[in-house]
Formats: sequence, structure tokens, C-alpha cells
Amino acid sequence: MGQPASSRRRELSLVNVAFCLGIVVFHCMSHPITHLDRLSWQFALAVTAQRVTCIGVPGFFFLSGLKFALPASRQRTLGQYYRSRFQRLIPPYLLAAALHYFPFTLTGTYPFSLKNFALLTIRGSLSAQFYYVIVLLQFILLAPLFRFLMQRYSPVLLLPLALTVTRLSGEFFCGITLPSWLAALYSGHQFTDAIFYYLAGCFAGAGYEDFLKLLEKNRPLITWLFVLSTPTAIAASVYTSSGRGELPYLESLNILFFISYALFLYDWAVRLAPRIRGRAVQLLEELDGASYLIYLYHCLAITALDGAARRLGLTREGPLLLLRLAVVLSATVAGAILWQKLRTTVSRGKYHP
Repeated sequence: MGQPASSRRRELSLVNVAFCLGIVVFHCMSHPITHLDRLSWQFALAVTAQRVTCIGVPGFFFLSGLKFALPASRQRTLGQYYRSRFQRLIPPYLLAAALHYFPFTLTGTYPFSLKNFALLTIRGSLSAQFYYVIVLLQFILLAPLFRFLMQRYSPVLLLPLALTVTRLSGEFFCGITLPSWLAALYSGHQFTDAIFYYLAGCFAGAGYEDFLKLLEKNRPLITWLFVLSTPTAIAASVYTSSGRGELPYLESLNILFFISYALFLYDWAVRLAPRIRGRAVQLLEELDGASYLIYLYHCLAITALDGAARRLGLTREGPLLLLRLAVVLSATVAGAILWQKLRTTVSRGKYHP
């Protein structure tokens, strides 16, 4: 996230921006899902919107693995890789965590405590989207392992094993008793939950041209998997979320949906990328470069808007949702792009206060 692709890899930017904006929409739907009647058609529509946009986080892990394994990235030493990734990820995350924490202390959600702040920041628990950063940092620390796996083993062998680990990871960690200190830090935030998506991205990046040929060759199959799994996953999500009942193998269905959705979206991005020209190229690059900041701050914008709506007595979910989407998307996108431009200007020495 936040690394604009060259013109030859513009599809990376397209997919990254789609994932990022999808996550913003996903979190904007949380309030109506919490407050609407679960048996109403409005609730079903809100759940559908969330299901359609929930691909973002698995997609981010796939893209992270893909970019890590691209030939240009593999030419860097581990020291260069660690320095680059930590500089991009950690300072913005720490600032975002602080800016989230202090409003929470003012409202009484958390007592002010540096120890508490440190623990919540390490866990990625201050805001719903932060856990992605913590899990991604785990993958980054394990970079030597993934380089070894790509060089030593075939994806035909490793990907089914990684899929099994991903499928069982949540159940395993929920079913064992972890030491209290470990549970406090990493329960629900372990890299094994997403290892399939990251490792699949690694193999896709390592043989990128072959991956593109694979997408083109299997386009009909990918399309049919997407067409069949999407309404099934949506219907299952509406059924279980509304409290009508439980369904077996729901997690397996969701994984199938994520895989087909990600491949379908990536295939379309590859086809659309050459058609992007002119001002659209600059806009795409700006959105791509600002995507990490958009991801970090959109929930803070949602919280601020919902608080203001409560004080103004705005309670109708339909108008409030439209307002939330318009304000949060415009504020976070415009704010992140402006901040990126300002930082670029300052770093190039063109800003003279």
C-alpha cells in the first residue's frame, strides 16, 4: 500500500485503490448494520454492501506478498527491505494510533496511560483497521522465511498447505489456552490467519508474467467461480447475520469467495490498465500513493462524523449513510492526497516558510 506502480504495473495501483476504497465503504456500513432491524430489507442491503467490499484486507495481503516477490524487490538486501518497509509503515501508524487514542481518552473510552496506549498500539486494537498493520509487520519480519519458501518449494505443494493453515488458524487459536501475555498481544492478530493470501501473492509476484498468462487462460473459470460464489456468500452472510440460523462451512465458502473475487478483480484491472491515460493516470497515482493514509484514518473520520450526527439529532439511517459515505470518502481521500503532496514538496526543498 502506498507505493505507486510504474506504467507497466498500473494494474497494481488499480487493485490497491479498489481494495482501499472498498474498506472505507465496508466500515461506513457498520453503523446501519448495528442499528437496523435484522429482518428488514435495509439490513440485508447493508450486509450485501459489506460483503461486496470485504475483499480489501485479504486483497491487501495478496498485494503485499506480490510486491515483495517482484524481481525489482528481490534485488534488495534484507536490510534495505526492512529499512524501507519500516520507514513507510511504522511512523505513520504510530502517529495515527496517537491521534485515535487521545480522543478516546477524552470521551472516557480508555483511561489515559502510556502503558495502555503502547499495548493497544502493539496489538492493533485502537481501531478496527489497525490489525492489518500488525499482521503485515509479522510477514515483513518473516521475509527470510518467505524468500526461502519461494526459492525452495513449488506453489502446487505449498499453497494447499497454506490454505489449510489459514482455514484452521482462527479455530486453533480460539481452541487453545495461550499464556496471558501472548493472548493480550496477538490473540486474533496472527499472520497464520492470512498466510494463504500472502504466500499466493509471493508466488504470483515471483512469476508475474506467468501469473498474468494464468489469469488470461483461466478467465472463464475465474468468472464463473466469482458469479457463483458471490450471491452464495452474500445470501449466507445475510442469513447468519440476521440471526435466522447458522450455516456449516461458512468460513470455507468465504475463502472461496475471496479467492475468486480477488482473481476476478485483478484480471479486470489488468485489462483496464492500458486504457488509463491523461489526467486519470495522475489521479490513480495520487490515490495509490495516499492509500495507506486513507486506510489509517478513515475510521477516525467515521467516528467524528457519527459523533457530530448524534449531537445534531440525525438518526435516520438512510440519509446518515449517504452523508457518511460522502463526507468520509471525500475527507480522507482529499486529506491524504494533500498531505502526500505537502510532504513531497517539503522533502524536495521547494517549500520555504
